[in-house]
Amino acid sequence: MSIEAQPYGTLSTGEAVSLFTLTNKNGLSAKITNYGGILVALNAPDRKGKFADVVLGKETLDDYVAGHPYFGATTGRVAGRISGAQFTLDGQTYPLAANNGPNCLHGGINGYDKLVWTAEIFNDLGVDKLCLSITDPDGSNGFPGTVECSVTYALLDDNTLEIAYQGSTDKATPFNLTNHSYFNLRGSGQGDVLGHEMQIFADSVATVDADATLQGRRDPVVDGFNDYREPVLLGSRELNIYNADIHFFLNNGRTRLPKAAAIVREARSGRVMEVFTTEPGVQFYAGLFLSVDAPEIGKDGVIYGPQNGFCLETQDYADSVNFPEMGGALLKPDEPFSSTTLYRFSTK
Repeated sequence: MSIEAQPYGTLSTGEAVSLFTLTNKNGLSAKITNYGGILVALNAPDRKGKFADVVLGKETLDDYVAGHPYFGATTGRVAGRISGAQFTLDGQTYPLAANNGPNCLHGGINGYDKLVWTAEIFNDLGVDKLCLSITDPDGSNGFPGTVECSVTYALLDDNTLEIAYQGSTDKATPFNLTNHSYFNLRGSGQGDVLGHEMQIFADSVATVDADATLQGRRDPVVDGFNDYREPVLLGSRELNIYNADIHFFLNNGRTRLPKAAAIVREARSGRVMEVFTTEPGVQFYAGLFLSVDAPEIGKDGVIYGPQNGFCLETQDYADSVNFPEMGGALLKPDEPFSSTTLYRFSTK
């Protein structure tokens, strides 16, 4: 495996941004920028050996800076929604920016997806890895505590993209990291994902209201609606926020080693993506709102329409600080955070 760095552009602040290309021995490649920790591209072969970029994204750094629906981004300090855009912790109430209806989404207005991360390339037991790190100060986006955070990427020779997260804090704070890539196993810009077959190893979901606000309730999956324990062709269902923008509780909860979370198959290309994680849950999103308010122009000028990509965001219950019985998305000074997610590609 090799990693090459090149300039990606400069922000209005004068900060230089880089693009890193990870390549394995099979020709699989991933492009990652230290602006937002964004997975810009991921090229994987189909059953005939033809490579295609299977993640949605923008054409340039300026396009990402101008705004996007978290394409490929590292989202935090808290990925997902904190209900009512506030929480109380250790007797103190913390108001947050309501940037998603009444809720705080993905860490607020200036979340981790908009930061320039410090990059380091290193070798770990013969595997080249890219480590991106930040120091998120006390009070940032309204959250307490100074957080030291890193995300490490590796492209393994079994065609796995490995993402390892670490975090520590000097004060208790909500904390929930994930990668927000939109996948299309036919290729970015190749239409909708309704021909994809989705399987998620979860028998319960987090209940939400019409604003997608978490209700602090866990309910069993419903056969024929939000049950993906057996493979489901996405086009066979009417997809909505209750079955295609929802948090699934994985059957084994948080684990020491990554366990199977989901499998996605695309018959035309033959591509298969398996997801493994140590996290206790996964948010499945089928790109329901792409281009609903305005055209979402992606790579090569293609307009991404609704359901043109899907996300499988491995994470804890985002609103754990308000509903502690539902999850453990809370970072404490004496309990450093460590988590690993694997996206493994093959063909059938």
